[in-house]
Amino acid sequence: MTKLLDPPSGIFASDGTPADPRPPIPCRVLLLEDNGMDADLVREHLLMIDDHDFDIQRVDTRQSFIDAVANGGPYDLILSDFDLPDFDGMSALAIARERLPRVPFIFVSGMLGEENAIEALKKGATDYVVKLRMERLQVVVRRALVEARDRNELADKRQALAESEARLRFALEAGRLGSWELTLADNRLRVSSICAANLGLSDPDKLTSYDQLLEHVHPEDREYQHAMVRQAVTSGSPLDMEYRSVWPDGSVHWVQVRGRAVYDRDGTPTGLAGVSLNITDRKKAEERQLLLLEELNHRVKNTLAMVQSIAKQTLRAAPSVEAFPDAFQSRLRALAQAHDLLTRRQWQGASLSEIAALTLEPHVHAGRVKVGGPPVNLTTGVAVSLHLAFHELATNAAKYGALSAENGRVELDWEIAKPAQPPVRAGKGGQAGALVLRWRESGGPPVVAPTRRGFGSRLIERGLAHELEGDVALAFDPAGVRCRLVIPLSSRVSPQ
Repeated sequence: MTKLLDPPSGIFASDGTPADPRPPIPCRVLLLEDNGMDADLVREHLLMIDDHDFDIQRVDTRQSFIDAVANGGPYDLILSDFDLPDFDGMSALAIARERLPRVPFIFVSGMLGEENAIEALKKGATDYVVKLRMERLQVVVRRALVEARDRNELADKRQALAESEARLRFALEAGRLGSWELTLADNRLRVSSICAANLGLSDPDKLTSYDQLLEHVHPEDREYQHAMVRQAVTSGSPLDMEYRSVWPDGSVHWVQVRGRAVYDRDGTPTGLAGVSLNITDRKKAEERQLLLLEELNHRVKNTLAMVQSIAKQTLRAAPSVEAFPDAFQSRLRALAQAHDLLTRRQWQGASLSEIAALTLEPHVHAGRVKVGGPPVNLTTGVAVSLHLAFHELATNAAKYGALSAENGRVELDWEIAKPAQPPVRAGKGGQAGALVLRWRESGGPPVVAPTRRGFGSRLIERGLAHELEGDVALAFDPAGVRCRLVIPLSSRVSPQ
């Protein structure tokens, strides 16, 4: 006697009936019902739909329904009574259709009347169930969920397809790839609209032969272009070249062309086909990159020369060899700070207020320094020079001057002096006026004039005056150090 194999577990339920191996489908329900008993009845009928797992959220007022719909759920089904104390079902339907148009909306109403049902369906309701025939609810809900699921899946697929097509169109338009095909027998050329646009033409019909194409190639590149095409035809190698094109308006643009030869059954080349791309922006970017590399090389040389000068001057002014490292490192940090700021500004210069704030920020936050003046733009070299000068003044004030005392203060201000105004001297301010900066210390220990000029003094009095072509007056007044700079306005120093 043959022994039957035991059936796999999970196919039959405990009572011997076939079990559904699929898990129940989760379903979030928004129930608008003011009567608790009716709400329980609806819940019981929903729970009889065994292939769904219902999570029911009940609301019973207009505001609670609006809040629930506004939050978006997400809901898979909305059930609503038709007549409520402070609300009516048709208003609820209007709100739901506006906010959640893809969610099925079913009326579960105690009101009889075919007119109500017809009006509700016209307004967008999915179905209408009378509470006296509540057994219909299971069938209506199941059908509504299946239909909604199918509609949503179809809508999602359509949306995904539309988005995919939009991305493809965007990629083609953004890439500006043009297609072309050349027939060797008659030199006939067929191009797409984008291919024609890459040569500055709005109409592809204006480019119908290879000779017409050569007319739009830069005269210096025509022989090269023709040679590359000939090589691709004779050798079978891929065509990949870049050449300049002269547009009808006279402007010069770069075009990259890629393609391959087309052969007949006998191996005879019959044509060429490929794509073209306008690479003018890339060529300009490469030129800018080359210029930036040259500029970087120039700046590195200038920076190294400045570091060498700082090292030499600091060593000369240091009272001892042991004091040299701290002084040198402090000045290098100041130089690095200026370079960091200019790097953030892409080496397009900086404002005078930025330079002052960069140097004096710790003391400004402590309320020890007052800084102010009109907006002024500085080029790279001027910004670095002024930053180093401010650093020397601030360092001296912190060690020996106003910032070394509890009540010491520093004021740094500037103004734009007109040409007719003092303190602009003839030959310095010219007709454009000048930038006048003033550094004043007060409240510190009595100032004693140094017996010899250190690096900071020489940097300010000689280096700054030479670099900025201005006047510098540095005074060691007993009440506090004073420094006044008059810098002629120019393309390097200009008001905003």
